[in-house]
Amino acid sequence: MDLRTRRGGSRPLSLARRPRAAPRLRALSAAVAVAVAAGPALAQPAPPAKEAAAPVKEAATPAREGAAPATGAAVPAEEAPVSETDRQVARLHFEKGLTLLREEAWGPALAEFLLSRKLFPTRVATNNAAIALRKLQRYDEALEMFETFLRDFTMSAAERAAAQREIAELRALVGTLDITNAEPGASIVVSGEERGQYPPVKPIRVAAGPHVVRVFKEGYEPVETRVDVAGGQTVTVNAKLRRLTRSGRLRVVERAGKTVDVLVDNVVVGQTPWIGALSVGDHMVALRGAGKLGTQPTAAPVKPQELTTLSLLAEDLDASLRVDPTPPGASVWINSVNVGNGVWLGRLRAGTHRVEVKADGFVTGTRTVTLQKGQRQSLDMRLERDEDADIWRKPPKITLDVSASFLLAPTLGGEITDGCDAGCSISLGLGGLGMIHGGYELGSGIGVGIELGGLFAAQKLDGRSATLRPVGYRDPLDGTASDTLRLGGFLAGATFGYHFGEDLPALLRLGAGVLVGEVRDERTGRFRTTGGEWFNTFPVVDFASATYFYADPEARLGLRLGERWEVSGSLKLLLLIGLSKPKWDRTIELAAASDGIATYDAESLMGDFILMISPGANLRYQF
Repeated sequence: MDLRTRRGGSRPLSLARRPRAAPRLRALSAAVAVAVAAGPALAQPAPPAKEAAAPVKEAATPAREGAAPATGAAVPAEEAPVSETDRQVARLHFEKGLTLLREEAWGPALAEFLLSRKLFPTRVATNNAAIALRKLQRYDEALEMFETFLRDFTMSAAERAAAQREIAELRALVGTLDITNAEPGASIVVSGEERGQYPPVKPIRVAAGPHVVRVFKEGYEPVETRVDVAGGQTVTVNAKLRRLTRSGRLRVVERAGKTVDVLVDNVVVGQTPWIGALSVGDHMVALRGAGKLGTQPTAAPVKPQELTTLSLLAEDLDASLRVDPTPPGASVWINSVNVGNGVWLGRLRAGTHRVEVKADGFVTGTRTVTLQKGQRQSLDMRLERDEDADIWRKPPKITLDVSASFLLAPTLGGEITDGCDAGCSISLGLGGLGMIHGGYELGSGIGVGIELGGLFAAQKLDGRSATLRPVGYRDPLDGTASDTLRLGGFLAGATFGYHFGEDLPALLRLGAGVLVGEVRDERTGRFRTTGGEWFNTFPVVDFASATYFYADPEARLGLRLGERWEVSGSLKLLLLIGLSKPKWDRTIELAAASDGIATYDAESLMGDFILMISPGANLRYQF
């Protein structure tokens, strides 16, 4: 045997070419093992073997289609003789599998290698079947096949090392299901494939990803659940079965009197003729016998306290189909018969079949497939989301949020700022805004509500031009004044907004209402008397009411904290439009040195339009 190796993973094994006149067992056993990092590329045929290879050990027959062989000790070929015809047929299927591998047709190639193994298990067919399973991402079955490869066959150190590397990698891609609380003898089906009865004799290993687990026992309501399994993780499935309280009976017979297995909802429940109690509703029934013998899926409606009888004729089914739906728990329909949820694998007649996949919230997918005699076809069906479906519509909710933010105002305006010319300074208006908002939000994210809040803002002007009017004098006194303005008030209004996003929710909202407040102005000044002398006025304070219409467009970007809480940052613009502007009270009198008593003019303290910028933080809760 010629052996060539390179670094990397396992590579398909190809049979050595033998003279046509002597296609013997030793030609089937002689193989080339090539390990390539890129995966299964085909090896070149090895030179003809000069001597007969060591006897190839038998492996147990696969327990399910596409699965790894059942565990157990290898049986020497001498103790379980294989006919020359089976060997030749096995060789033909193996070589066909090699051709398909060259075309990267992993599914059909796997079917050929499995059939070759079933007729005559060899090291090369086992290795290549394991590689095809890995390429098809059936990692749990690939792991079992590589383990069988190591356990049942003699190989070189290089081949063993390559297979051991594959097993180490695959174990990180395979998880385990721990079925608990089921009834003894209950059947376990995972993603459409039978995995024995409860309690399982060994851990149920599955490829990482989503799976549909179904546990069934006659006289009980079946348990079906969807699980997501991560690599190396063990997921516990509580399969507590409840006895049927509302049931009917189903009787299944084979029309020609054959004894075959009866499958109800993809679970073997017995052999024909069979009768048993089932839950009320529609069920799927099929017969399965040796080889290709069986029936296509048939609908069986079970009515309460009634007996439903199905008479089916078993026939040779020349084709098989595997349907992989997305989302994983979608229901699969073959020729208008519901064959279950999740992956479905079964035999069908050669010809045309209608396949439908349905799931709540998705557009139903329909395919018509034509199966040829002997064909094994895989069908991936990915459904498109139906955005108008009720399942995606969020329920309406009541919301409550509080916010705190800074206020930045370039100017509060008013006539007093008009006198701020050369030599005058004006500070940036600063303050704070606090709001409470309650609203009603539709599932679409559109919402309405009311808001209440309070604000304050302060601004200072130094050295603006001003006049002071002495009582009894015609001409005013010229000079400068300094004002410290403080605005405080309450806001009340209504809002309209749109809330969207999941992990990073956003909000666009517009509020409008009325601000009712008061402006405090503390003023001092320096003026020249009519006699030309300078004097300073003592501080005087005025309080003036202010009423403004406001609009506050706002944008938020947040982070969801659980199902109900949300924290966000926001930017709000606060636009004030004067309804009743505050003015200085001209009746306030103050001393004007030698000119006696004087008053300030009735100047407006705030403008008709005021714009404030308000960055802040918010906390939202939805009921």
